[in-house]
Amino acid sequence: MDEINGIRRVRMEIIFSQALEEDFQQEFAERRVGLHFTKIPSVMGAGYGNPRLGDSVWPQLNAMYIIYCDRDEEAELKAIIKKLREKYPTECVGCFINEAEEF
Repeated sequence: MDEINGIRRVRMEIIFSQALEEDFQQEFAERRVGLHFTKIPSVMGAGYGNPRLGDSVWPQLNAMYIIYCDRDEEAELKAIIKKLREKYPTECVGCFINEAEEF
């Protein structure tokens, strides 16, 4: 728990195809969540879908957002992720959540 503010925070890492970024940004804006973030715009990797390596064989790349938020915002962000996973079932959307403490 954040000793200073008494707020439980989490760190969310959301990794998705760059092709979905506009959808994520629109959902964030409409729900007024994910407004404080760190963005890594070009992320390479291989998960459970097609690799995203930015080369001639696997030309696509992912984007990654790191968001520190409280539990209410976490729930809203999870709803967005669920919605976009359902809308784009062939695109992999990764989300990893850990407890966070501000120092």
